[in-house]
Amino acid sequence: MGTAERFAGPARRELFVYEVYLGERLRHLVSPLEPDDVAEHGLSAEAVVGLLAVGVDGPGAMQPDHFEENPTFVRFLHEMIADDIFVVPGLREQAVLVGGHGWVDVLDARTADPAGEVPEHDVIGSVEVRDGELVPMSYRPNEHHRLLTEDGFFQLPEELEMSLLKRLHAT
Repeated sequence: MGTAERFAGPARRELFVYEVYLGERLRHLVSPLEPDDVAEHGLSAEAVVGLLAVGVDGPGAMQPDHFEENPTFVRFLHEMIADDIFVVPGLREQAVLVGGHGWVDVLDARTADPAGEVPEHDVIGSVEVRDGELVPMSYRPNEHHRLLTEDGFFQLPEELEMSLLKRLHAT
């Protein structure tokens, strides 16, 4: 594994850029796993959030149009959310407010005004509500959610962030 460069992500998570050779090409992979963990256990496909475009030298140049999301990580993220959605008290509280039948959106915490107009790329997914409760197995990912926007990298509710990091360490 090549070098790693740390940069600030959400308050609860640091992200690292790893320089690695994929075939004969030097690439910059973005991951929340710390260099010590990666040095000891390697970097699984699920732990790579995405990669920087060829020629982008690191976090200072990281812009949405220079970043390619890793579909394996995106699948992993949504599977984790579907499994652990019930650990988020705020979503259960929203379900009670919905009351009868409807849907609650899982919002990216980077969104500026969650009570206002939320950009489509900041809706991570939705979960069905029946009789004021979240419905098991009803989580649906939003294909328009983006891991990196002009407002920064995705930010999960704290409970889901902890689940993500725990699962990534287990991979």
